[in-house]
Amino acid sequence: MNQLVPLQAQPLQVPTPSQVTPLFTFSTTMSVIMAVWAGTWVLSQVIKVFKGEEVEKPPMIPE
Repeated sequence: MNQLVPLQAQPLQVPTPSQVTPLFTFSTTMSVIMAVWAGTWVLSQVIKVFKGEEVEKPPMIPE
């Protein structure tokens, strides 16, 4: 018969912040840039509405 051999517990490997940060930096930076870009565009359109100017279509909607 096969005997069960207890496994030795391994210490938990916690990555240091320097290992984790580069993975999230690009994604977070791009998210912030896109949010600022979209917010700026929407704000410019709201200002145009209050001024009575023509409102543009969003650049991602084809005509």
